[in-house]
Amino acid sequence: MANPTLQQPSFLLANLKADATTKPLLQRCQDLVKIIDEYPAKELHLIFPWLVESVFGSLDGVIAGWNLRLLHSRSNEYNIVMDFLNPSGPMMKLVYKLQAEEYKYEIPINYLPGPVKACIQEGVLPDCPLFHNKLQFPLSGLLTLNIAFNPFEFFMFNFAYCLISPKNYPPGQYGSSTDSAYFVLVDTYLKYFLPTEGSVPPSPFSDSRGSVSAPSPRSSSVSFASYGIHSPSLLKHHIFHQPSVNADPAAQEIWRSETLLQMFVEIWLHHYSLEMYQKLQSPQVKLALLQYRLSMSSMPCQPHAPPGSGTLHTYQVLLPFHSPPPLWGLLEEPFSPTEEHVLVVRLLVKHVHAFSNSLKPEQLSSSPSAHSHTHTSPLEEFKRVVVQRFVQQKLYLFLQHCFGHWPLDASFRAVLETWLSYIQPWRYTGEKPNPQPDQNRTVPEKWESFVHENLLMYTKLFQVFLNRAVRTDLVNAKNALMVFRVAKVFAQPNLAEMTQKGEQLFLEPEHVLHHRQPRGYLTPGQGGSYLSSRQRVVTDMVFKVKSHVY
Repeated sequence: MANPTLQQPSFLLANLKADATTKPLLQRCQDLVKIIDEYPAKELHLIFPWLVESVFGSLDGVIAGWNLRLLHSRSNEYNIVMDFLNPSGPMMKLVYKLQAEEYKYEIPINYLPGPVKACIQEGVLPDCPLFHNKLQFPLSGLLTLNIAFNPFEFFMFNFAYCLISPKNYPPGQYGSSTDSAYFVLVDTYLKYFLPTEGSVPPSPFSDSRGSVSAPSPRSSSVSFASYGIHSPSLLKHHIFHQPSVNADPAAQEIWRSETLLQMFVEIWLHHYSLEMYQKLQSPQVKLALLQYRLSMSSMPCQPHAPPGSGTLHTYQVLLPFHSPPPLWGLLEEPFSPTEEHVLVVRLLVKHVHAFSNSLKPEQLSSSPSAHSHTHTSPLEEFKRVVVQRFVQQKLYLFLQHCFGHWPLDASFRAVLETWLSYIQPWRYTGEKPNPQPDQNRTVPEKWESFVHENLLMYTKLFQVFLNRAVRTDLVNAKNALMVFRVAKVFAQPNLAEMTQKGEQLFLEPEHVLHHRQPRGYLTPGQGGSYLSSRQRVVTDMVFKVKSHVY
């Protein structure tokens, strides 16, 4: 699809631009509602990029847009904006209307997360499927590469980027409040597209061609079951399957949920070095991990090797907090997430836990057989794997970087609470609080696998926090409170034992795995039963812990 700027001038766009300087917001929104209802997609296509920019601001921060991060409920314009941007509102109706026509909108790769941009410029395809098959190669060379998004992706990219784009706020004003229009919209979109009850509402709008279909149809035979959450491989397939038009309508809708989550994770959690990103994507690293797994599944344990030989050093290197080598500073983006940024990330973490924990009980222990996907909705399958596949790795790197770079002051509380929210998924189960007092509340045994599969979150980050604590002014009550919060969380009965057991599993020698039977399909922190011998249980847990750490 040609770029809008190369097409004939739009009189509608010219009129809207003129109205933007003279009419109040309410009048402009009312006009837009009529235009979106009455005009064909061909005309609306020409105004869409301008409208998105006028709402969220420009990617370079020069155009402020509607200042969603400064707009609060006490403002007269708050309700107007929220109604217009509601997931079932006029703006989303426009998105779906354009989606049905398969229009594309380009974003310069300069605005992609730094490591992703560098990866593309070096000719390597990023891991995230959001960026697959979307590069536009201009005649002027690689310096002006663009990436073409469909309307929903383009909208969500600009919405997510709004949080991190530089803004020239008036003196004394800054966005950090959890009652801003932006924060509330993030919460609204998460609840709508990642529902803890029911399913994602179908597209409420359709055109003469019928219901809006997912972009880039892929084979509907691709099943979540084939990804097996029990095999946390770097050589993983991505869930980002976009089923064909003839597929199950539920599967047809879930691509929006995946797109929204991946866009949030990619844009908000990309604060790590380019070198780290390259290591994560490196074919050599993936090959080494594959060889490690193959050796585990085919080679007997060497009797002369001491327990944990080769792994003790790995774990000891991973645990202590080291300053990055000098080279990393050259490969790193400037690190400047705001407190507001971290608060939004915490909102994402809490909701993803609630979404994952809302998996129906009858689905917890179902086997990932070839037929299981016929009995389970795509949304339920998505819940199984959402934490590990989409959030775990990027969040760990984000938090690790925050821990190492954040100023030694009370503003660190936002980072701290984000970390504590992630490592306590049992707080977001939707169950009524246990009547027993906090200090005696035991972590249920079913969360042991989550602790093991997120071991570095409980060990390395804890050590880094202690390093911060000894350098912090603990006479300050707010700083002392942070130490108390961490102590209270880690003092929960069972948690220390679970963490220690995870470390012991990591230091276990490689077991003989070639006698292993297909394992139970368990999700992190969601229990179930291994209907097997103790040896198989231990082998399975060793495999998970080692895979996570490596």
